Amino acid sequence: MEVMLAQKRRVRSPVGAGMFYPEDRLELLNKIKSFGLEKGQIPGEQNKHGIGVRAIIAPHGAWGYSGQLTADVFSSAMTGNSIKRVVILGPIHDKREKGLFLSNSHSFNTPIGDILVDHEITEELEFSGESFEINDIPHLGEHSIEILLPFVKYCFPNASIVPILMGRPGAQYIYDLAQALKTVITPIINETLIVVSCNLSTNKDDKLAHLFARECLNLFSEKNAAALTGAILEGRLNACGGALVVSLIESGLLDGTTASHKSSLVSACSSENNITYYGSLLYHA
Repeated sequence: MEVMLAQKRRVRSPVGAGMFYPEDRLELLNKIKSFGLEKGQIPGEQNKHGIGVRAIIAPHGAWGYSGQLTADVFSSAMTGNSIKRVVILGPIHDKREKGLFLSNSHSFNTPIGDILVDHEITEELEFSGESFEINDIPHLGEHSIEILLPFVKYCFPNASIVPILMGRPGAQYIYDLAQALKTVITPIINETLIVVSCNLSTNKDDKLAHLFARECLNLFSEKNAAALTGAILEGRLNACGGALVVSLIESGLLDGTTASHKSSLVSACSSENNITYYGSLLYHA
């Protein structure tokens, strides 16, 4: 009984706070507000797409580079929707991992509060495909989902999350995730927001990185799953999280939606002189 109770109370702690985004609660809230996000206030034209936002693509870079892009798409999803849960898909940067990993943590901690995991939906997904595994270990050290969680908590304070990580992209994993999303999420899509954590491209050559990022974003907008699958699995595009977008498209959950770019592309240079391009996208009815 004690083991079961401990498991029910297990909280996944942040690993990127203080590095990718503020660790202090007040500092984080001020940072979010500096992006133009205020509860009950939707800046600019974002009321335009609020109702019917079904999914968003947001980057998992440090907030200093990509935070504004993330805030823009989250603010669009805040209006008009009664979101009960956020299904959040992220890539695993350690490519030795293979498969689809769900969480059995009770909640994920953020500097502005914990977010409960929706275990009912998690269990339904586990039984919807052979590639799924409920295993917290890959979640513990991965930042791709974590970076977006303060925005989830701020914009949808009462929503639960369904965190799903994908290891090294593979055709079977893409298919299994697509089928599971179609089966489990379709009946509840009107009260669910899908979030995909994805960086568009990385390359040492800035022109090539920009070109690949633009091509990737165009294929996302066109919902061209076939072209994306070939480019990602053959290595012609290296969007970190791109395979997750393919699964989302192939699930049919985006059928009848229109894609909108919220901001221009943003780039950052790493200590290894790699140029990474970030962008954001939303799909609305």
